[in-house]
Amino acid sequence: MEEKNETKQEAKSPLAATVGLLLSVIVAAGLGWFARTIYQNNLDAKAQAAAIAQAAAEAQVRPVTVETAKATMKAINPPQSFMGHVEPIQDVDLRAQIDGTIQEVAFKEGAMVKEGDLLYQIDPRVYEARVAQAKAALAQAKARSENANRYYDRISKVDKRSVTEAEVDQAYADKLEAEAAIAQCEADLASAEINLGYCKITAPISGRIGQSLLKKGDYVSPSMGTLARIVQMDPVRVVFSVPDRAYLTNKNIAGAKGAEAIRAQIRLADGTIYAHDGKPDFIANEMSMETASLPVRYAFANPDQQLLSNAYVTVLLSEAQPKEALTVPSSAVLANATGDYVYINDNGKAARRTVVIGARLEGMVEVKSGLKAGDEIVTEGVVNVIEGTNLNIVNPSPNARPADATVTLAK
Repeated sequence: MEEKNETKQEAKSPLAATVGLLLSVIVAAGLGWFARTIYQNNLDAKAQAAAIAQAAAEAQVRPVTVETAKATMKAINPPQSFMGHVEPIQDVDLRAQIDGTIQEVAFKEGAMVKEGDLLYQIDPRVYEARVAQAKAALAQAKARSENANRYYDRISKVDKRSVTEAEVDQAYADKLEAEAAIAQCEADLASAEINLGYCKITAPISGRIGQSLLKKGDYVSPSMGTLARIVQMDPVRVVFSVPDRAYLTNKNIAGAKGAEAIRAQIRLADGTIYAHDGKPDFIANEMSMETASLPVRYAFANPDQQLLSNAYVTVLLSEAQPKEALTVPSSAVLANATGDYVYINDNGKAARRTVVIGARLEGMVEVKSGLKAGDEIVTEGVVNVIEGTNLNIVNPSPNARPADATVTLAK
């Protein structure tokens, strides 16, 4: 029995040895493949890093075409903006002062009229007759007064024994009454002449007249209200409100120079800047409790009648004589998590400069620190630039760049 078991064990030993050998070969092959894979990955990573480094080096060597402009000292003057509306300095509603029939409408609706121009003619015949009556009454009163004066002169010189004192007093009273009658007739005549003058309705101011309520032949009376409206066109004024904070800012800017230190401009509805600056017309002496703002009016010349009554405009207030600041085109300024920066031309290579920026206006930006006047800034093609890049500058002349334009609101 023992011999049989030994025979079986001897039979199994070659099979186990073969299986073990096979497993060993498989494990060794797997380990070799894994080692080769790690080695190949290391080679690939190094190759990629080398390729990136080579690309970066080539990028620094290969010139990048850019445009530049020099950082210059300019008067940068960002304005404060407020919503305002236009109103006329003078406007008049024409009304009839007397009753009558319109004999003539002497103007064209929507036309410009001058002060004193005839606008409406009311039939004057009734009022001319009243003037004639008043003149006649005055003439009668003067005749009676002349008679009373002569009688009083005579009776006052007669012997006192021939007339009574009562007769003298009555003559004197008649004289005074006749003089009062003259004054009454003169007043009636003046009233009649005034009413006759109201037959001509003339323009009290110069401006543009609107639509007429009446036409020739219509009957007019004072109760009819406005017949037409005249609006002064030049100059006009713009009304707006300045918040308390802006008021204090402008007060500090003005200082001892007063309101003249503030430049007032307006932006029209199409975005253009109006050609004429404004002058202070009215500044209220109290803040509004509801809005914490101060009502302000500025007068503007309006020779071309671009500004119409009730139109809305944007009022721009800025310093009349702004201080100069270092400026560069806004296209030159880049930003990342660490802040703002620009690239400058440093002997043909790009050099990065961290900057602190201030006000922005019309494509320009104020640089408070990080640059100095005369530094040549990369303005176009800057997205392709990195530190140390060789620069191919296509417009090195600063005179060809808009950076040299004065940065103000003047148009």
